[in-house]
Order: sequence, then structure tokens, then C-alpha cells
Amino acid sequence: MYTLTLTNIISLLLLLLSSQGSHASATPNPEGSSSSSLDLSKRQAITRKYCNPTTSICYLEYSWGPTVPVFRIAVPDSAASNSNFDTLLQIIAPASLGWAGFSWGGGMTLNPLAVAWPNGNNGATVSSRWSTGRTLPSVYSSAKYRTVSASRNSTHWMVETVCSGCSKWNNGGLSTTGVNTFAWAVSQTAVSQPGNSGSSFAIHSNIGMFSESLDQAKVPRAAFEAYVKGAK
Repeated sequence: MYTLTLTNIISLLLLLLSSQGSHASATPNPEGSSSSSLDLSKRQAITRKYCNPTTSICYLEYSWGPTVPVFRIAVPDSAASNSNFDTLLQIIAPASLGWAGFSWGGGMTLNPLAVAWPNGNNGATVSSRWSTGRTLPSVYSSAKYRTVSASRNSTHWMVETVCSGCSKWNNGGLSTTGVNTFAWAVSQTAVSQPGNSGSSFAIHSNIGMFSESLDQAKVPRAAFEAYVKGAK
């Protein structure tokens, strides 16, 4: 079974502290509010299996509320724990968000990060990042993202991307049999250079995390590979 490393445990504790004592597994602020106070009675994080009726690809889906993106993850069913395999990530974000970030290791530091933002009328940029501290994450060349699809309308922007290099990293990796912890962060501030994957971006305004096995994310290998084949 996958066990969190000491560095990721520290990252989780820092994430909890940075949310000022809130429950970091699902703790965004209401949209438009600068306060970190929470009303847990009005919101509940949900993880479930979601299957796209058009593509028949199924995902592990995490959702919280209308001001936070829906995150969906899929992996090939042949994947082994702590090994190199492609991972599929879909982010459906409210139009009000300037960027959305996803952590494959459950914290900001010492694991692969995906930071995505809208780019143009129907595009999106996904940047591979890594952080060793509580500063702007640097570009991470050991993980590569290829876009499967992207879109944008008046209410949401969406990007789906396949990552090579996000399932295993120094001192960590995804478990395909046990529970994994993932994390996310968002900001309403647009990035400075939307067309540049190395662009700087503002500090997050909301953060959270969730823990779940990848059982609901497993897709038959042939179907997975066929789906991501044309990603660029």
C-alpha cells in the first residue's frame, strides 16, 4: 500500500495551517470573499465515479461546489503502484477562475503539479510545475502534459490533459491499490502570460485536498491509450 513520505506529510500540515485551521480536504472560500471563514453546512465534498456518455471513459471525480473546479482522474487498469504510467486529468473550472492547480502527491511541495488556465477563446494552457517551498512553483521538465481537449464559454473553461511523469517521482508515487491523497488550489487572478506555460501566476486564494483510491479511475488499457492517442 502506498504510504505518504515525511515530506508530503509536512506539506499536508502546511496546507492545513495556511487555510487557518479549516478542514483542508474540502475548504474553499465562497467566490468573491476575501475571508477564510467557512460555512461547512452549505457545502460537501463529493468523490464518485463519472462515466462520459459520449466517450465511455470513466473517471474518479471530485467536486465541491460552484466556485471550485470539478477534477476528474483516469488511469489505465494495467498500471502498477509506484511505476511510470500515463495519467489523465480533466479540470472543469468556473469562468471566474484565472487558474486552477492540481497536486498528484497531496501537497504543494515535492510532487508533480499541474497548473492550468484559459488561453484564448477555446484553448487552455497546462503547465508542469514543482515546488520545494512556499514560493512560486518552478517549471518541472520531468513531467509532460499533452492536451486532449479544451473549451471555454461564458460560465466555464475546461481542459483535459494526459501526463507522462505524474505517476512516479523522487520519494513518491501513485498507488493503484491503496488510497492516494490529492490537493488543489485556485485563484481568480488571471496569469500574466496565458500563452506561455512558464508564466508567473498569483498566489492561490482557495485550497483543498481529498483522499481516495484509484479504483473508480481505472479504464481498460486499450480504451485509455486510444483515447489519449491524439493528445498534443
